[in-house]
Amino acid sequence: MTRSESNILRSHKRFTACAIVLFICGSLVAYFGLGQVFDFPDILRRSPEEILLKFKANAPLVRAFYYLFAISHLVLAAAVLVSARALKAADGPWLTLAIASGVTYALTQTIGFLRWPFLVPQFADMATAVEGSAGLAATLPILEAFHRYAGIAIGENLSFWAMSIWLIGMGITLRHPSIEHRTIGGFWIATGCAVIVYTFEQFGGPFSLLAPLLLTTHGTAYGLLLLFAWSTLKSSDAEPVAENHPIPLALVSLFSAAIIIPGMI
Repeated sequence: MTRSESNILRSHKRFTACAIVLFICGSLVAYFGLGQVFDFPDILRRSPEEILLKFKANAPLVRAFYYLFAISHLVLAAAVLVSARALKAADGPWLTLAIASGVTYALTQTIGFLRWPFLVPQFADMATAVEGSAGLAATLPILEAFHRYAGIAIGENLSFWAMSIWLIGMGITLRHPSIEHRTIGGFWIATGCAVIVYTFEQFGGPFSLLAPLLLTTHGTAYGLLLLFAWSTLKSSDAEPVAENHPIPLALVSLFSAAIIIPGMI
């Protein structure tokens, strides 16, 4: 590898690591911020009328946090694309599938999030433009349709299936003979499978018991991403990602637990 190629590889690794950290920080601020002002994510399973009233109560903050969510996922899309360079030694169909699915996940999440700062305020204005309940009655069916399409169909189903394939593909890639991170790769695969299971939560009934998996899978995924960022940053030019040491593994485990446990209490 020439010096120029080595410098480019190092810059790609630094960009990947920094972008992952920015994504995680932005997403956590947005998640817990929305939890405080919008009762997120539980609000997404309530009636359109309740959603609209809750949105109007804190519209500026809700819009800002969702916008931060969208920007954070665009940063993730860039990180996923550039990470392919760091994993080039394990290049193959699973890495290609993982990169494509990771970008799809990030972009579909962005589409779902952007309806809140740009589309929902219009519905809120329409609902109050007419005196009495007529405006609200006319607005709610349209809001429900967009919520089911942009939120449930794209932002949850399509997006979470893409997320699952991305995590599984990354796990298989990390178990490649050129990397040999078999245990960590197994965690990526298991988390991806758990995301598939969570998608059944939308059907309600006994599947509602799967709701805690949302925070569990995302908290674990964020921890795995953070570990991948550290391993990428610490790796040499000759290795795709560095060996995982006990200290960063322990710190990442504590980080994931700090996300998961408060949300489940």
